[in-house]
Amino acid sequence: MTKVKAVGTKFFNEGTQNQKILQHYWGNGKTFTASDLKSKLKIASPGARLTELREEGFDIRVVENHSKGTGRPQAEYKIMKRRSFA
Repeated sequence: MTKVKAVGTKFFNEGTQNQKILQHYWGNGKTFTASDLKSKLKIASPGARLTELREEGFDIRVVENHSKGTGRPQAEYKIMKRRSFA
């Protein structure tokens, strides 16, 4: 029986915040906000983690958010399956 590696462990150690982000959102089409990372994954500094992922070559894009509420809308992000550079 072979052990299945967790998503993102090729780039980050298993259990790190960056690996958890990749496991939940890399290449699956799901969008997320900084608030999602704080509440669901317990990440205190989501902006710093996204910057680190971008520095490692991950293509993180801001997706249009059509919120009907007043005020400034939250940015929604998506991590594309292909990396910017390998």
